[in-house]
Amino acid sequence: MTDDDRLLTDLGAAVKAAAAVPESFLAAGRAAFAWRTVDADLATLTEPAGALMRGASRVWTLSTGEVTIELEATEDALVGQVTPPAAGSIELTGRDAGTVTAPVDELGWFTLRPLPTGLFRLRLTPSIGSPVVTEWLTL
Repeated sequence: MTDDDRLLTDLGAAVKAAAAVPESFLAAGRAAFAWRTVDADLATLTEPAGALMRGASRVWTLSTGEVTIELEATEDALVGQVTPPAAGSIELTGRDAGTVTAPVDELGWFTLRPLPTGLFRLRLTPSIGSPVVTEWLTL
């Protein structure tokens, strides 16, 4: 190895070291990200087995104790109802995709299209009350 090769190797290592993010910064970022839903109640599955099968559909019941979200995956959409009924909006965030938002009518009904692929979670923002975030689900 020539002196030029060693110099280039040393310079490359120095640039990589300068560009590396310190672990303390990464830990602080993860901790801050965890606080993004601190104002929302977490809705968890009420069936221990997860999603139930009803015909060709999958059905979930998620609950915070005060709010229940019934969710059904049909051929082309997620259809659901919030109990107690309240108008608002519901947002579907996919782990590998973007975000889809749909209105929730005064009876608590909503439809989210298209069907998510992979992991997804919902965030319900009712017109009255606290936001609700579901745990991660998959079809």
